[in-house]
Amino acid sequence: MSKERGQRNRDLFLGWVAEMKSKESPNWLDYWHGDTLSPKKIADELGFDSSAFKEKRNKKLFDLLQELKQELATSGVYQQRKKNLPLDKEIIDVSKETDEDIKDSARVRDLKRTNRRLQNENAKLAAEVAKLSEFKDVLIGMGLWK
Repeated sequence: MSKERGQRNRDLFLGWVAEMKSKESPNWLDYWHGDTLSPKKIADELGFDSSAFKEKRNKKLFDLLQELKQELATSGVYQQRKKNLPLDKEIIDVSKETDEDIKDSARVRDLKRTNRRLQNENAKLAAEVAKLSEFKDVLIGMGLWK
């Protein structure tokens, strides 16, 4: 059972990675925490416990995550968050973008999320106002609204 679940988790992870890579511009930073990919955010997305990414629990899944981190580092994704990356006893400097660019892009992404949330809230409130205005018309007709 445990081996089957481990294999299922690996399959889910590999499918997720393939899906992310197939996107025109995948946003890996949605799965970031601190200065690296967040196993918790990925596990939440895939529907299993983040402890599955621990080396002692599922070595193969742990290795897959480390390979993905190395791939992202060499492809430049880490430039947006991490200043340097240990890679086989070397340190690679990935700070080619300015901190201003990073802060601006993160700020824009946060503002877009806030805007979507507020638009959804606004639509709900507009629907509620429309519903309440119908009640107002009924109350006016009954002479209960002044």
